[in-house]
Amino acid sequence: MSLGLETVLRRNPNAAYRIYDGQATIVLPDRSEVNVLNELGSLVWERIDGARTLGQIVDSVVQEYEVNAGEARQDIMEFVGALHEHGMVS
Repeated sequence: MSLGLETVLRRNPNAAYRIYDGQATIVLPDRSEVNVLNELGSLVWERIDGARTLGQIVDSVVQEYEVNAGEARQDIMEFVGALHEHGMVS
């Protein structure tokens, strides 16, 4: 799957997660994995809802954190690529 700004992702339905103090802890029982995301990663994780495009998620992060749009786009695309490789999103 090629990820672009128009891509709409869904969280793995088998993933269980909780957010404590701004950090998401995600458990993937199928892969026996536990992942802990930082505050920004947790924000992106929450916004992956099967309805928003990656472009919309990037835009919301840029507005909320007032960061450089190009850097945010690159960082978020790399991050969601890693989530995809780990089977956390599709």
